[in-house]
Amino acid sequence: MNGNMGQLIGDVLLVVFTFFGVVPVLLNTVSQFTVLKRFADEMVREGVIAEQKVKDLLPKKQIAGVVISALMLFVLFSACIKTAPFGWLCAGIPFVLGLFKYRNIIEFNSFTVKRFQNNFKGEYDERKLKKYIESHF
Repeated sequence: MNGNMGQLIGDVLLVVFTFFGVVPVLLNTVSQFTVLKRFADEMVREGVIAEQKVKDLLPKKQIAGVVISALMLFVLFSACIKTAPFGWLCAGIPFVLGLFKYRNIIEFNSFTVKRFQNNFKGEYDERKLKKYIESHF
């Protein structure tokens, strides 16, 4: 009985880690190279932020995202291998469901604007960004 409870707790933690941890971080990293990069380029064209600021900060954010995502995937795969065969099931289902739940991270929307504001805090013209947001969202 005690071993089954430990396994159940481990499986629940694997589900939670996959759904709330791995999937959002992984999608955020993909977004750094796609949606956020396109948005930052648009902000450079609009004069909201200097091109040099984007060139200085975005690659650092991208590298950090890749390192963190790789580490989280390594931990996830290690846990799945250790708890196989149920580990793959306990991680696979929440992984797929998480992709559907958090897919808005990789879409061009108001969430992209918030992430831009967080990534480039203090480096952009707030007035121009506000004007852009009002005209496009």
